[in-house]
Amino acid sequence: MQGESDRQRELLDVESVAGHLLEPGSVFALLAEHRDRLFPDELFADLFPSGRGRPSIPGEVIASVIVLQALFGHSDREAVDALTFDLRWKAACGYAVDAKGFDSSTLTYWRRRLAASDRPQRI
Repeated sequence: MQGESDRQRELLDVESVAGHLLEPGSVFALLAEHRDRLFPDELFADLFPSGRGRPSIPGEVIASVIVLQALFGHSDREAVDALTFDLRWKAACGYAVDAKGFDSSTLTYWRRRLAASDRPQRI
């Protein structure tokens, strides 16, 4: 049954279902295609050095949300709402169609860790 659930989730992936609708050259298309190379896991490894308290949301997702948030001037809550309800945001961030956004305080948490790091401008 697990395999079937994985296949269903893949079918609900916005990028695979409607990625062709993203405007070529848009930030949404850029992030959808390149977010894993722009924001690899290693880029954020120093933010969680102990290995404990690792984030449940991948760094590439948070980084993509922060980029879109800055470009669109959204508050944390507005950014998470956009991730939840806007298919372009879901495609850009690698979220499934039926995935709920995360708590908006997660963005504050990540920004604090970034600000306290040796490379606060990495996103």
